[in-house]
Amino acid sequence: MSKKATDFTRWLRVRAVIIAVTFGLVFAALCARAVWLQVFEQEKLSSIADGEISLLIEVPPRRGIIFDRNHEELAVSLDTVSVYAHPKAVKNPAQAAAALAKPLGESRRALQRMLTDKRSFVWLKRRIDPEKAEQINELKIKGVGLIHEPRRFYPNGGLACHVLGFAGLDAKGLEGLERGQDKLLRGEGQRLTTYRDALGRRIQMTGEVETSLTEGNHIILTLDKHIQYAAEKALANTVEKYKAKAGQVIVMSPQTGEILAMASLPTFNPNVFGKSKRNTYRNRAVTDMYEPGSTFKVFVAAAALASHKVSLDQKFDCEHGSWRLGGRTIHDTHEYDELTLAEIVKYSSNIGAAKVAQAMGPQVLYNALTIFGFGSRTGVDLPGEARGILRAPESWRPVEMANIAFGQGVSVTPLQLVQAVAAVANGGVMMRPHMVKAVLDSQSRVVRENEPEAVRRVMSAREARILVDMLQAVTAEGGTGTLARIGSLPVAGKTGTAQKVEPGKGYSHDEYMSSFIGFVPADDPKIVTLVLIDTPYRQHYGGVVAGPAFAEISRVALRELGVHEFQSPAVRMAAREAENTATSAPAKADFSQAKASADQGLTPDLKGLTLRQIMRLSADGGIKIKTQGWGRVVWQQPLPGGKLPGSGLSVRLSPAHGGA
Repeated sequence: MSKKATDFTRWLRVRAVIIAVTFGLVFAALCARAVWLQVFEQEKLSSIADGEISLLIEVPPRRGIIFDRNHEELAVSLDTVSVYAHPKAVKNPAQAAAALAKPLGESRRALQRMLTDKRSFVWLKRRIDPEKAEQINELKIKGVGLIHEPRRFYPNGGLACHVLGFAGLDAKGLEGLERGQDKLLRGEGQRLTTYRDALGRRIQMTGEVETSLTEGNHIILTLDKHIQYAAEKALANTVEKYKAKAGQVIVMSPQTGEILAMASLPTFNPNVFGKSKRNTYRNRAVTDMYEPGSTFKVFVAAAALASHKVSLDQKFDCEHGSWRLGGRTIHDTHEYDELTLAEIVKYSSNIGAAKVAQAMGPQVLYNALTIFGFGSRTGVDLPGEARGILRAPESWRPVEMANIAFGQGVSVTPLQLVQAVAAVANGGVMMRPHMVKAVLDSQSRVVRENEPEAVRRVMSAREARILVDMLQAVTAEGGTGTLARIGSLPVAGKTGTAQKVEPGKGYSHDEYMSSFIGFVPADDPKIVTLVLIDTPYRQHYGGVVAGPAFAEISRVALRELGVHEFQSPAVRMAAREAENTATSAPAKADFSQAKASADQGLTPDLKGLTLRQIMRLSADGGIKIKTQGWGRVVWQQPLPGGKLPGSGLSVRLSPAHGGA
């Protein structure tokens, strides 16, 4: 073989080796890459692949129901339908936008812009009417789908709007109890996965998957819907009559701290909260502070009784209506000569209150006011509560202490004032205000009950009785609160007419906070009611402006609680004795028998049952049961045995048996 042929053969061999090595290296690289992708990049690539064929949709949870104390619905979640699109799967966005524009009520241009979006998922419209949803479903547009979502609805419109607040599109509580109790009310959200085939068509999920939303806990409030309505109506009429800027009403049970009504103006509709100004959302009864004026004399009198530095027959010179102190002149509306402590409260003498405070000294008065809770939050289960302002006594000069004695230079919230007066009505024991009565799970089983909580004793029972007599004289002939009387029922209360502060200018001479706070019946208090009117026009005296509204609201509240204005003291005494007799001997409770009677359509015997059992019976049997108090049932209407009335039952509970 020639040298040339040998070289050529050698070159072929080298070339074959190079090609083999090259292919070997490429094969090895491909194998290595395959191993890398299959082993080390598997999770990442699977996620990418899954993202191409699947889409995660987050569906908001279904919030629990908010009931009033009589199990009437105040806030519910309704099933609605929302429209979404996979833009990449929509073949003709312009044509689809034209078809969707009318049922969705949106412009064709806006819809086309959404349907050509680069995202893989867009909401076209949230929570539409069922009729429109059906129209869209009939269009059968590829890439456009429907999904069920809950929507928060308030069946009574603006009723108790500041208490309830509202929830947003994502079912998150934004204001009021919806915000404060969001963790309880908010159910578990759901993540739904939808799959697409190679052509981008959606593989439909089952209806059960789309609608199986978990529901949050339900809440039963202490609020009474009918008392709330009466409070809002009377407040609105009073604000309109006197062309006032705003107003608040609170109705509370002094024995339990249960808030029966809490109203505020201006108001808003939580179903369309976006149409109202943000400053209308806040619950002024707990968030706003004001100078209480003459209603504060109640606590000056309480401090005087507790200090033993002022006797009941001691008289104070009221200087014929004008007294110069520390370079400032203090005035009374009338020229009084000498007044006792009771008369100072009855006639609302500023000079007399200032001299009573002077007789005690700043530290004694300050200690008494802090015991009544001023300067501290009440601890109510509502968001945004303010603590008020009560400065330390070391900074009080004589004129400043005089101002505090008639409610200037100190700031309180409406709820603080109600809690403090309720302590007087409750024999000197202060209760913590609360709005949530009980929490139920999605099956209406009781999760938690909020029993009344005593905060502390603020004065002795004897001192409280003396102070009640003083406050009752305020509504008697010659007092400042005669317009707050309710038929023959004894009313104890106090008027307030406080000058408003003008920043940088001192106290206004034509703008006032007018109020009346009281409790009724004075000999057996069932409710404490505050009416506060901000800047009434032309008339400003608290007894004139707020007194009639107090009477109107309290009359409705008492009727709801089974107390009527025409009842004589003897009738009320007999009713109390009958109730005491009923509570003295525990009734034998039989829940099974009660449930069996209800199942047969008969009125069950509820005596001795706990609040938890009452709620369970109501939930299981669909019976409306109106409850008062706490503990065990000691009274019911109608009596057991007859046909179960469609209007439901009324029961009264008492803690005599050790609580529920």
